[in-house]
Parts: sequence; C-alpha cells; structure tokens
Amino acid sequence: GKILLCILVVILILLMIALRIPAYIRVSYEHGELRSFVKYAWLTIPLFPKNKKEHPQETKPVQSSENTEQRKEKNPKSRVNRDQILYTLDVLPSVLLKTLKRFGKRIRIEPLKVHVLVATPDPADTAILYGKSQAVLAVLLPLIHQYVKIREQDIQLFVDFCEEDMDFIVDAGIGIPPGDVLIIAFCALGGLLKWF
Repeated sequence: GKILLCILVVILILLMIALRIPAYIRVSYEHGELRSFVKYAWLTIPLFPKNKKEHPQETKPVQSSENTEQRKEKNPKSRVNRDQILYTLDVLPSVLLKTLKRFGKRIRIEPLKVHVLVATPDPADTAILYGKSQAVLAVLLPLIHQYVKIREQDIQLFVDFCEEDMDFIVDAGIGIPPGDVLIIAFCALGGLLKWF
C-alpha cells in the first residue's frame, strides 16, 4: 500500500511539474495555408500540416470551366457573417482581459503579426466592422501590453469596399504552461459558444 501511494505521489509531482513547463505554440496562416507546431522542452511536434507519404502523381482529366463553376456552386465557400464578428468584438475584450489579469505574467508572445482585410458584400457593413475593429484594437492593445510580454508586434487593419470576403495573415508564437492553456480554454469556451 505504501509503495503504491509513493508511486502515485511521484506521478502527481511529475505531472504538476510537466504542466508548469512552458510550451511554445507557433501558428501561421497566409493565402489559405495553415501551419502550426508545438515546442515542448526538447520536443518539436508539427500540428498542421502533418507529414504525408508521397504518392505518385496521377494524371487527372481536364475539366471544363462549366463543370468547375457547377462544383463551386454546389460547394459554396463558408463565410463568417457580420453578426458573428460583431459578437466576438463585443465579447472578446472582457474575456481576454479576465484571462490576462490571471495568467498574463506567465505568457510570452513572439512574434505577433496580424494583418486583417475587412470586407463584406455590403459596403455599409464593411464600414461598421472596420470602425468597430479599430476601436476595439485601440482600447485592447495598450491593456494587453500591461499584462503580457510581446515582441515583434505588427498588427494592421485594411479595408476594401470592393471585395466581399475577409482575409487574414497571421504569424504568432505563444509561450505558456500547458496547465494554464487548459484553464484559459475552459474560461473562453463559454463566451464564444454563440459562434457555433
């Protein structure tokens, strides 16, 4: 009984130590391509894209432009609607600030590159989203810097009244203990359920 208890205590101590060792998460998104990896201690784990076995290329039949257009109509590109974005801009600041006040001192961000193209089918909606985003960014960024160490920051918003779809370029690295990641995920989940 005592041996089993000692083993459980040792496992618990090791687990607590493992949850306190910072993990570095790097995420990049540009031109529809997502790349990410996690570095923990001496391990580097690619998350996306995962390594795939190379297969010999197969010759595909040439498709006519009419077939291509029909396929696009059957599988329309999903869009983030205006209500989702506005809801996020309203909810995100309070959720983020509560999180940063509690865990910010243990978070390190390097780099932080975020370029956002604001565009919707309706120019009026585009103007509303752009103004709201600028206002939230102006208030939120100084507060974030109070709690988090950020290096290599490059955040820009662009607006295009001719485009219909929003676009993003993101390159961010976050160093944070895994235990804090779990707590932050549970705290943020409730406030963002409306997305789904």
